[in-house]
Amino acid sequence: MDPSQPPEKPLGPRLNLPDNSGSLLQNPYPTPHSFSPLVASASALSQNYQSNVSSSVPGSAPGTVAPKVAIPRLAPTDVSHGRRRSARACEPCRQRKIKCDGLRPSCSQCIYHHQQCAYEDVKRVRDQKRLGSLAKRVEAYESLLRDLEGEVDLETARKIRRTMKNPGKPPPKTDDGSDSDSSMGSLEAIDQVDEDLNRSEGTRAAGFFGKNSEIQWMRKLEVGTSVQNPDGAASFYSDSNQDAPFAQQPHLERAISTSMMDYHLDNLDIPLIEPCNPFAVPPRELADRYIHAFLTYVHPTFGAIRLTTFISQYQKFFENASSPPVKWLAILNMIFAIGCRYTRLVDGPDSSDDDLLFLTRARHLGLHSKVLFEHTDLQQIQLELLVAIYLLCLGQVNRASKFSNMALRSALSLGINLRLTDNRTQDSAKEARGRLWWSIYSIEHLITSMTGRASCVGEGVCSVPPPLPCEEENFNQPGVQHLFQDPNLRDSQLTSTLFESSSQFNSQAWISTCAPCPSLFFNFLVDLNLITHALMNKVYSIEGLRKGPSQIEYHVSKFGARMDRWLDKIPPFYQFTSPEAGPWHLNHSKLHDLSAPFVRESVCLAMSYYSARVALCRPCLTHIHTQSSQPRSPETSGTPRAQFRADTATQCLQASSAMISILPETPNMSWLARTAPWWGILHFLMQATTALLLCLSYCSYTRTKNSRSPDPTPGSPALPAVYPPLQETDLSTAIASAKKAMHWLHVTASVDPAARRAFMLCEGIVKRIAPGLDIDLRDWPDGNCFVEAIRASRSSSGNGNDYGNGNGNGNGYGYGYESHGSGIGRESGMEAFEELIDFEGGVF
Repeated sequence: MDPSQPPEKPLGPRLNLPDNSGSLLQNPYPTPHSFSPLVASASALSQNYQSNVSSSVPGSAPGTVAPKVAIPRLAPTDVSHGRRRSARACEPCRQRKIKCDGLRPSCSQCIYHHQQCAYEDVKRVRDQKRLGSLAKRVEAYESLLRDLEGEVDLETARKIRRTMKNPGKPPPKTDDGSDSDSSMGSLEAIDQVDEDLNRSEGTRAAGFFGKNSEIQWMRKLEVGTSVQNPDGAASFYSDSNQDAPFAQQPHLERAISTSMMDYHLDNLDIPLIEPCNPFAVPPRELADRYIHAFLTYVHPTFGAIRLTTFISQYQKFFENASSPPVKWLAILNMIFAIGCRYTRLVDGPDSSDDDLLFLTRARHLGLHSKVLFEHTDLQQIQLELLVAIYLLCLGQVNRASKFSNMALRSALSLGINLRLTDNRTQDSAKEARGRLWWSIYSIEHLITSMTGRASCVGEGVCSVPPPLPCEEENFNQPGVQHLFQDPNLRDSQLTSTLFESSSQFNSQAWISTCAPCPSLFFNFLVDLNLITHALMNKVYSIEGLRKGPSQIEYHVSKFGARMDRWLDKIPPFYQFTSPEAGPWHLNHSKLHDLSAPFVRESVCLAMSYYSARVALCRPCLTHIHTQSSQPRSPETSGTPRAQFRADTATQCLQASSAMISILPETPNMSWLARTAPWWGILHFLMQATTALLLCLSYCSYTRTKNSRSPDPTPGSPALPAVYPPLQETDLSTAIASAKKAMHWLHVTASVDPAARRAFMLCEGIVKRIAPGLDIDLRDWPDGNCFVEAIRASRSSSGNGNDYGNGNGNGNGYGYGYESHGSGIGRESGMEAFEELIDFEGGVF
């Protein structure tokens, strides 16, 4: 260093540190930090502390350095060391890439720039929230795909099923649920007409019967159990050629026409009582009896008239002997006719047949030829509905269907199916029109379920609200007036079960808290009819069958859940099942007691519910002669779809047995007339009986086949059925239910010719399947008494034709079908000529 230059000024404080030799050395490296008073004071304090310690150590020589001593850390101070850095910047500062002070709820930069300050979560929390949101979205997508599987076309439904499968498991080689499989039993084919229904008067009278009709079920049973030789029904299923019965099936079905299996009375004429005075009326006492029978046992189910208005008009008519309009008189005569039919059921078939006289008067007053060219009105709609109800009571289902369609079309022409918003019309009048529409809807549904024909109405045709669960005399109450004035409130409180949302589906229904009354019963009945009619249109329609069994299974599950919801809404005074026991355990002590409160409403709801259940589950009850194109392997017999079909078939048998168990053990016509829907009791009986006989025929075939081949070949194809063989207890229950149903048919046959026909058909099938099940028929009812009576009636009348000596009123035996022990009717020899000539339309 040049000595002439001044020494450099040190940049920082110099510290004298002791070395090993005890000499003090200067720090050759200046500190990079600026001078701090705290650092200087700390250094001075350290030096003083060291000197004090060194001087206080005993035995230490002067000038020696004391050993090193740990220096404690300085306590933190509140003095700020400059600008603090935020651990996480807000979103606006992060996007603008500027420093953020991290103040909450708004940082300084956002306040200065007038922006909304927001802080995002850390990445770990953000990823967790994102994963949870995606999981919920996937669940929603899967639920949507499951809902769409039954709504889309066949190929798209298959793609959805394959996508929803677990990717970790390989798909099975064969799918027992393939849509090409005839898993729907006799329902897998599109409805078609396999005979010329215009060939004869008998076929025209019977008309067409679709797949959901018990007439077609009986026809399938007749084909499957036809006896071709003394070996019994099993000979029809030849072991030597397993495909032989299936090849013979179309031929046998063509040989056995639908009219042969039709037990209704449409082939009988309805005689008119001529001459008659259309303005005459019965005595007041007899008229009151007919009116009481109609209002008590028919009007709660079919509200064709406005009750308070009609009773007032009826009393004025008899008191003042005034001259009301002719259509009102026609309506009155049809009410007399229906009430007279009820008294015939109670008093016996030998009672008065004045119902034909009342029908003749109504025909002259309101059903003459000029009416066809007149514009319809409300009274004409009421009259057509009442005629349809009367014909249904008469057993004339085809004619009842015609008048039901007339009433339906007339109602559509006046817009009764739509909500009426005219303020000039009274609320009670609006409600009466709505109930008239729902009555037409109910009888249309009943006739459609009996005939299996396409319906003209669906769940999307009407916007009229459901009927109010209160009587007309209570319409002035504040709560009821609020429902009239607020349509949104009424829709929310009286939403039909078919249209309930998921939130409403899991909550208690408001209607369940209403007091019992006929209007409440009518509301529940209409609610169930909406569900059942919707499933008829979805499951048995041509559109539904074209989309394949996958859609049918989807609708079976969907409507089954709706029926369960409907059952949960039933209030205690109308319940027909035991509390907390499920849908298959009935409260027999209540249903069989005529003195029990609301027994009639409970029985009617029970029969309608189990009838809907049988119709819902019937597609999965495969008949014995239905065979899939490919045999099912054991690997595919336990798949979820096969299990679903097995469970559904079991539910069909449970519903059929429950339907029969509603009836008392001993047949009682008084109980039937006072509690059951007597105008449709034969339909309910035959619907359950045919389902049970389908099950028993399968069991009979299985046992007969096993007895013929005790050592089956390993790997042989499984029997063509989708439900497992019944256990002994279940088989005994099915046999007992079928036996009870036959007893009820036998007793009902004493007053109803249609029931006699149905009994004779069922008896022939039972005799064919009994040997395979070792059933002792000695204590079963016998139809020989009916045959002898028919022969006596024919011989006394000199009428040897096969149509019997009866009429459409139910007098006489009225057997309108030929004897077909071999299942093949007699030919007339004119078939070739009839194929060339249409006697009503000329030569083709």
